[in-house]
Amino acid sequence: METLGIWIGALGTLAILSFLFRENPFFRTAEHLFIGLAAGIGIFYGYQTIVTNAWNPLFNPADGEVRKWFLIVPLVLGVLLYTRFLNKGKWISRIPLGFLVGVGSALAIRGVIGASFMSQILATMQLPLWHTMAKFKIDSILFILGVIGTLIYFYFSREQKGPLKVGASIGKWVMMIAFGAAFGNTVMARMSLLVGRIYFLLGEWLHIL
Repeated sequence: METLGIWIGALGTLAILSFLFRENPFFRTAEHLFIGLAAGIGIFYGYQTIVTNAWNPLFNPADGEVRKWFLIVPLVLGVLLYTRFLNKGKWISRIPLGFLVGVGSALAIRGVIGASFMSQILATMQLPLWHTMAKFKIDSILFILGVIGTLIYFYFSREQKGPLKVGASIGKWVMMIAFGAAFGNTVMARMSLLVGRIYFLLGEWLHIL
C-alpha cells in the first residue's frame, strides 16, 4: 500500500507539472481528482464535526456530562442551510446564511483590529529607543520613522508638500520594500514546495537521492 501511494503521488505530481508545457488531459484529470478528493474530505470532516460537537453532546452525552440543549440552535441552523436545494423553500437558507456571515464578519473584524491594528500600535509604542549608556537603537528609530512616513502617505487632509512630502516619500519607499519582501517570501514558499516535490520524485519514487 505504501508503494502504491508513492506511485499515485508521483504520477499525480507529474500530471500537475505537465501544465508547464500546456494544458492537457493528464493535468485536467489530476485537477479533477484533487478537487473531488478535497470536496469528499471536506464533507467527511463536516459530518464528523456535526456528530462530535452537536449530535453527541445533545443526544449521546458521555457519562457524567449534562446535555447541552443550547447546541440545538446551531444544529437547526445547519440543517436549514440545505433548504437551498428546495424549489419553494430556498429562501429559508438565507436565515442561517445571514447568521453565519454576520458572526463570521464580527469575529474577523475583531481579530483584524486586535492582531493587525492594536497589537502593531502597542508594539511600535513599546520599542526601546536606546540601550544603556545612552546608545540609540538605530533599528527602532528607523522602524518608527517608517511607520510615521507610511501614515503620512495616507494623510489626505492637507496637500503633501514640504515636510509632509518628505514623510510621504519615506512612507512610499517603506511600503515598496515591505511589499517586495512579502512577495519574496511568497516566491520562496512556492520554491520550497517545488523542492519538496522534486525531492519526493527523485528520492522516494526513483531512489536516486
